[in-house]
Amino acid sequence: MSVASRSSHQYLWLLAIPVLTLALWAEWRDFFQLWYDSIIYTHGYLVLAGVLYLLYLRRDALAGLTITGSGIALFLLTGASALLLFAQAADIRFIRLILVPFLILFWGWSIWGKGFVTTAGGPILLLLFAAPFWDDFSPLLQHITVFFNTFFLNLADIEATIREFYIELEVGTFLVENGCSGVRYLMVALFLGSFYGQLYYRSFPRTALLVVIAGLLSMVANWLRVFGIIAAGHYTNMETSLVENHELFGWIVFLLVALIPLFFIAGKLEVGSATGTSQPPSETSPRADDHGKRASWIWPIAASVLILWPALIPLAVEARTDRLAHAWNPILPSPAPDWRGPLPHANIWRPDYQKPDIDLSGVYVSGDLQQLQLQITGYRRQTQNKELIFYGNELFDRSDWRLISTRKRELPASFDISPPRVNETIIERRADGVSVILWSWYDIGSSLTDSRLEAKITGALKKIGGDNRGALWALASYCKTPETDGCTKQRATFTRFLAGVER
Repeated sequence: MSVASRSSHQYLWLLAIPVLTLALWAEWRDFFQLWYDSIIYTHGYLVLAGVLYLLYLRRDALAGLTITGSGIALFLLTGASALLLFAQAADIRFIRLILVPFLILFWGWSIWGKGFVTTAGGPILLLLFAAPFWDDFSPLLQHITVFFNTFFLNLADIEATIREFYIELEVGTFLVENGCSGVRYLMVALFLGSFYGQLYYRSFPRTALLVVIAGLLSMVANWLRVFGIIAAGHYTNMETSLVENHELFGWIVFLLVALIPLFFIAGKLEVGSATGTSQPPSETSPRADDHGKRASWIWPIAASVLILWPALIPLAVEARTDRLAHAWNPILPSPAPDWRGPLPHANIWRPDYQKPDIDLSGVYVSGDLQQLQLQITGYRRQTQNKELIFYGNELFDRSDWRLISTRKRELPASFDISPPRVNETIIERRADGVSVILWSWYDIGSSLTDSRLEAKITGALKKIGGDNRGALWALASYCKTPETDGCTKQRATFTRFLAGVER
């Protein structure tokens, strides 16, 4: 390769920073928000620093890569970017953040070939140690922690009764919560083991062994930490401050039991292994002619377009999204002639939804004095923590109501304002035992469904096209004796009402 061509390839690395920053801006923002907000993932800053440090050490090897391109990597990048676009539209943060290291890896592989994977793949994948999926292991780690603490308590001759995550002693009860699972220590230990191996080892098996040892030591440290807290409570009759405030104690145990032994073990594994591997060998391509040099630029252009388009499409449809959001003003429908309504001050029931843009409710009364409530609750533009299908949104406030039953209900005919099947839920008010039957469904950009999954998928697809509207529709009525007549009369009233209204 000529000096000029090599220089131009080196300058291409300068474009990587703005391209990856712009393409994954929303994901970087959510990573930092996660690390700032969650005590479990505060080590994310350390992980990012480790990734950047390893890449800095390998800068010469990276600068020596030439544009070779990879059709397989370009295919993988296409699939990953399409998945990212869908995850952005559906606002599934877990998938979006997990995809980040793979998108960067596929992007570089598409341009510089396997040499990029060999040189930068390891450091980039370290980001997975700061991605939001590790806390899903908490229940399993909680069970393991309780199991080993049962063993330690027997060794110490401390009588205890174990009820799932509760450890009951004569002096008090200890709950092994999510924070006691040790997932934080596990993530930090696994990251440090992988970081050290990539920094000093050339052998992958040695790195893998160090990571396994790091994980085991972190788990042992957490078991001893929990046992230490329980023992302290037992011997001090629960008067020690360690029972309530044990954050510092946990990290001290982690340092003594996991980090210091890991440091010596890592040194032993390093003996006999070639060190200084921060500059792994990289692949280079044979010299190309001028036509080949010009053609090689197709790879960075294609790869950059593929990684940028999920971020650019929302900007392209922003005007349509705004227009549809401002124009959407749903109203309570007019009933059939034998019904009166909607009457204000509906108080049969209310959904427990967070900050809705649309909150309409009215009571309808039939000619034979049957009454029901129609509720429309929705969002003109769904955003993070303000969306229709969201863990913070509940059909009813569980502090006020108790669930009696839930099922799918096929409707006897096709109605204009509801899908062919609805969600039937019967709840009981805790204060006075009054029961209410609910029929509910979702309106996603004028598409009706009873399924949360279908609503999420439909909403994502419509959001890509610029339609970000979504609403819950529900009918509610008192059901005096659900145990005996199964709310038959209320179901017939709902059906009669739906047959007489138009969208």
